[in-house]
Amino acid sequence: MSDLDNLLIEAMKSELEAIKFYEDASIKAQSQAGKKLFKEFAEFEQNHYEHVKNIIESRKNNIEIQTLDITTQDISIKPEIEGEIESNKDEIITVINMAINAEIKAQERYIRIAHLFDDEESKKIFFNLSQDERNHQRILEDEIYQLSNKGSIIWE
Repeated sequence: MSDLDNLLIEAMKSELEAIKFYEDASIKAQSQAGKKLFKEFAEFEQNHYEHVKNIIESRKNNIEIQTLDITTQDISIKPEIEGEIESNKDEIITVINMAINAEIKAQERYIRIAHLFDDEESKKIFFNLSQDERNHQRILEDEIYQLSNKGSIIWE
């Protein structure tokens, strides 16, 4: 297995941690809208997990891509979302802000990883993952905007 595949497997693990985080937040949310919102976020992360898994599976049929002289410990991919959510009226904004920060960190991490590779195919994989995280960030920012200005959840 190449270093690229190992990094992708670590990314999958990070997505699983994010799924669990959102599922837990959904259980703790007080409102039905909050519960639904966090379930949707968990589904986004599940889709991202499946996307990375598909990349790994599709590579099994392709020519070997460049390997790096690094180990996965050199670039540990960990879930950026940590902490417990208190059940109060600000819980949704708290979780969304944590998620926005996590998406920004994930973008930066994937860009750093992309720059480690010389071949364009490997770079493209991680630049695309970074763009996926940017899209998640935009969705979360839209939700914060809606909550801040209208006081309601978009996906109600």
